[in-house]
Amino acid sequence: MRVRFAPSPTGTLHIGSARTALYNYLFARHHEGKFVLRIDDTDAARSRAALEESILADLHWLGLEWDEGPDVGGPFGPYRQSERAERQRAAADGLLASGQAYRCFCPEERLQDLRRRALAEGRTPRYDRRCLALSADEVRRRADAGEPAALRFRVPAGEVVVDDLIRGRVVIGAEALSDPIIVRSDGAPGYNFATVVDDRDMGITHVIRGDDHLTNTARQQLLFIALGGPVPSWAHHSMVLAPDGGKLSKRHGATSVAEFRDLGYLPAAIVNYLALLGWSHGEEEVLDLDRLVREFDLDGLSASPAVFDAAKLDWLDHERIMALAPDEHRRRFAERLPAGTPPQAAAALAAAAQPSLVRYGDAPALAAEVLAPPPPPDALRARALAAAAQLAHVRALRAAAPEWLTPAAARDLLAAYRAWGTARGCTARELLMPLRIALTSAEHGPELPFVLAALDRSSVLARLDLILTGPGESTPTPGDPS
Repeated sequence: MRVRFAPSPTGTLHIGSARTALYNYLFARHHEGKFVLRIDDTDAARSRAALEESILADLHWLGLEWDEGPDVGGPFGPYRQSERAERQRAAADGLLASGQAYRCFCPEERLQDLRRRALAEGRTPRYDRRCLALSADEVRRRADAGEPAALRFRVPAGEVVVDDLIRGRVVIGAEALSDPIIVRSDGAPGYNFATVVDDRDMGITHVIRGDDHLTNTARQQLLFIALGGPVPSWAHHSMVLAPDGGKLSKRHGATSVAEFRDLGYLPAAIVNYLALLGWSHGEEEVLDLDRLVREFDLDGLSASPAVFDAAKLDWLDHERIMALAPDEHRRRFAERLPAGTPPQAAAALAAAAQPSLVRYGDAPALAAEVLAPPPPPDALRARALAAAAQLAHVRALRAAAPEWLTPAAARDLLAAYRAWGTARGCTARELLMPLRIALTSAEHGPELPFVLAALDRSSVLARLDLILTGPGESTPTPGDPS
């Protein structure tokens, strides 16, 4: 089995396109076939090398490695559609010679007028085949005179039946089809034609893509038959819709793989979520790529539209974060923090955040709540100042301790503080809430041992002094904090 993913380098990799790539990858690996990457750059005006590079980088980041492609080569190259023009022209000449294609001299203005009139009358726009009626002599005369002409495929009469591996028998009526341009007047091949020629020449056995291609598939099936090549098996999965039922677009949030990467999602979570988006797999939902390969097949894909659920993706990403080894989690968290963040602070904050972290892009804001909080508002400062005796004691404890505390050492310090307070009739809230306000200017946040471990000694003392004495002053440190 040979499948291909053929993105156009005219934009970034959309999350829906990444899902198509994933389904092709899983199908190929499950059946021990070949996964081919081909760049469909027939739109020369909009194709960009930088966009091609970003698409490849996104696929690599997701872990979807291909067997053949523009960067790795293979026996069916080249793997950029623009580099296969000679094969495409030869195939077009063959259709023209056999009478299955014809020259069209209609200018763009006329074609646009046909389209406008059809839409105004509620009809599907179709070419009226004016140039098909031209005599051979007139075609020759106009061609010899250098008049620009496109090449159109002559669609046979009747409906087209597509046997789809997901949707079953799909009938596309003749009214939905029009003679497509297979070679434009500038000599560039059209999308449908170039795709068919390249799929045929590359030995593609299965075409797996979104159901928005169904009409294209009808045209392409006719072209495969006309060219004499075997027709691949078709599988059209559902589209990804936004929660409001519309097309998933930027107004709904991130839509490209690069955006999700920048937000700090793990590639394993993206792959896991995309696989489940329209694929039924019992009740177990946290699946790694190897297991997806073992268990994936087209039979489980639904023909119904899939709705993108950001909350479900967040849940899966959190599950993936919780499953990371501590060192890997600390590394990923720390690399999101501002340059110069002390490693002790990064490690403490990473440990504090892991139980609730949704994505690593949240790390800077979470860290700022501890490392760079605003001054406490007056009401909270007054609450903390009411516990001046408690804060003075915990200040003395911290002043006598090392420059940095581990979370375990911070717990020991807090235990000593609580023992001191309990002996004097203080509740835990009366001891810990003022300390939290002094250190973070908030009533809620990470566990205090992690806060103390994320701040060096001078920072803790300065924040306590801001409560106890106000700005610009400091509290003398008692010699014996006991």
